[in-house]
Amino acid sequence: MLIEGESGTGKELLARAIHRRSARKDGPLVAVNCAAIPEGLLESELFGHERGAFTGAIRTRVGRFELARGGTLFLDEIGDMPLGMQAKILRAIEERRIERIGGNRPIDVDVRIIAATNQTLGRLVEEGRFRADLFYRLHGIQLRLPPLRERVDDLPELINTFLDRARSKLSRTAATISHEALQRLWVHAWPGNVRELKHVLEGAVLLSDGVIRPEHLPPAIQTSGVTERATASARSLDETIDDVERQMILAALGRADGVQVRAARLLGITEQSLWYRIKKHGIQARVTGSPPTGASPPASLPAARPTPPVELRASAEEALDARMITPD
Repeated sequence: MLIEGESGTGKELLARAIHRRSARKDGPLVAVNCAAIPEGLLESELFGHERGAFTGAIRTRVGRFELARGGTLFLDEIGDMPLGMQAKILRAIEERRIERIGGNRPIDVDVRIIAATNQTLGRLVEEGRFRADLFYRLHGIQLRLPPLRERVDDLPELINTFLDRARSKLSRTAATISHEALQRLWVHAWPGNVRELKHVLEGAVLLSDGVIRPEHLPPAIQTSGVTERATASARSLDETIDDVERQMILAALGRADGVQVRAARLLGITEQSLWYRIKKHGIQARVTGSPPTGASPPASLPAARPTPPVELRASAEEALDARMITPD
């Protein structure tokens, strides 16, 4: 199995999720960063070595293949693996056997291989930097994780999640985000993807007094290219922010079974402010009974945003407070 995606998109998280939901979930998941281990040590790290196999080998070492027996071996950044090691990996995958360095006894290994890379392996094959036979062996199941800039509809849920985690980690009683700061996050290109978003929010919570404002964000995000993003999406910034607000209101109303008093409490705003926003977005809310129309099926959301409304986390629902959009 091969997972491709830019750095920070969550390739290892996906590999761990696949492992947890597979028949091998009771076995170990062993991760190896192929780019972080020097070429001279990579073979020993993967296959192990016998005592006395080379200078400094004072004891037998079990390699990662053996440690992952019955489970999953995750080879991260496999595109940086030397060609010579690629041949040995291919043989181990095909034969399900390895030999430790300095050993002469084949060792059976039953492992699933999940490889990941932030490069395009097909291009590396064309350039002669990656073995074609190994590429096609891994290519049986290929998954691509899109960068965050291509899935900005995930931003509200990700922001809520990371604010909640940062609040707990830093022992803060509150962690909310202002309307102005939310605008900066929305238009940022996120070259570091989800990992960058996580660390930006953690740093902002640390610097803020409980409410994240633009000045708590890194300078690059404070001056993000609003014009470029709005032009590329063919939508204005106000339309984009309104869309996020609408999704959060729909999610809160859904959780509150349409009861506006409860939904306002979940959002951390007044009932009057929520009523204004409901009228503004044309949401058909009910005081009691089933959720508001438009909250359940994805088709009821705006055509430009077909993704279902995100579910707010209890500790992050204060992210949309009275500072977002207030009536004149």
